[in-house]
Amino acid sequence: MGREATITPEQVHAIADAIKAEGGKPTLRAVRERLGQGSMGTIAKLLQQWKANQERQAAADLVLPPALQRAVLDFMAAELSAARAPLEADLAEQQQTAADLAAENERQADTIAEQSEALDALAAERAAAEGKAGQLAADLDGAKEDAARERQAAEAARTELAKATLRLEAMPRLEADLAAIRAELAKERQGRIEAEQQAAVLTAQKADLEGRLVDAKKEAERAGAQLERAQARAEQQAEALADARVTIQTAQARADDLAAQLDAARKEAKAASEDAATLRGQLAAQGVATHLAPAKKTPKA
Repeated sequence: MGREATITPEQVHAIADAIKAEGGKPTLRAVRERLGQGSMGTIAKLLQQWKANQERQAAADLVLPPALQRAVLDFMAAELSAARAPLEADLAEQQQTAADLAAENERQADTIAEQSEALDALAAERAAAEGKAGQLAADLDGAKEDAARERQAAEAARTELAKATLRLEAMPRLEADLAAIRAELAKERQGRIEAEQQAAVLTAQKADLEGRLVDAKKEAERAGAQLERAQARAEQQAEALADARVTIQTAQARADDLAAQLDAARKEAKAASEDAATLRGQLAAQGVATHLAPAKKTPKA
């Protein structure tokens, strides 16, 4: 989406008029420095409008009064049109090229801005993936610790079982105590079975967490690859933008040179008009002298 202009045609035209009144040349860089803001492409379009207005005013000043001699007027008009037409056509083409390059410059700037936003989004996704991977690693470590505690509890149960067995062998007459110990042994056996089942569940959870950790690492690697490709595209866009700026500057210099040539042609036309006026004055003076000179008398026979 294009950016909104922060300058107006009146601002650019006023600054160009001021620079011209000071005896300077209203170039794109000079106008941009006085404004202190705005896109170079937008300023270039508005400056071209101002130059076109200046050319139309100068062309209006070249119109000759209808009272002048028609032959001289037609001749000068034909010569002026012949000299002016190719220059104006070339200037119009250069102005259109400069306008197209300015528009392309703005599109490239918008594209770079969009690429920067995409890079920021990819960086955020990568950070989220890394955080998720860290959390999965922490969960895996906790599961390992729980499994170790369950193994220790099972080992302790086996130790208590061995001790109870020794006590039963040492006291064959204490059947009641033996029955109680056997009941306790059954409970411990059931607890061991439950502990082993919990250990199996934890082992499955561990395998699942390891798989999720591998997937998270792959996702982080893909995000990193996408980030690198986006950075490469941004660098290419930056290089294209630099080339476009150089092309715009070259086109502007060519347009300024053509404008100077057109100025020179107008000055030559003006000088020719002044010479024609002088010639007409001389012709008029000669006609007045002819009417004022006395007629010669014819000698008598």
